Amino acid sequence: MADYFMPGLAAAVGVGISLWLQGRRNKKVGAALEPALRQHGPQTLHGLAERLGMNTFMGRGRVVLALNELVQSGQVLVNEAPAGTPQLEKVKHLTYRWAGGDRGAV
Repeated sequence: MADYFMPGLAAAVGVGISLWLQGRRNKKVGAALEPALRQHGPQTLHGLAERLGMNTFMGRGRVVLALNELVQSGQVLVNEAPAGTPQLEKVKHLTYRWAGGDRGAV
C-alpha cells in the first residue's frame, strides 16, 4: 500500500496546482473580458478572442474557460444559437453579453 501512496499524492498535488494556475489565468482573461463586453455589447467567441488579441486555438480556449467561469457566476449571459442550427455551427452563432453582476456576489 505504501508503494502507491507517494505517486498518488504527487498526482493529487500536481492536479491541485494545475487547477489553481488555471483559475488564476481565467481571472486575468475574465478581467479583460468585462470591459470588452460592456463597451461593445454581445459578441461571439471569435469576436471576443480577436478583440483581446487571443485569436489562436489556445487563446480561444482560454477565452472559453474564462467565459465559462463568468457564466457560472452569473456575470455573463449566453444568447443561444437560432433553432435548427447544426451542432458544429453553434459556436459561430452563440453570443455572450455582460449581465452586470458584481464580481463578489457569487
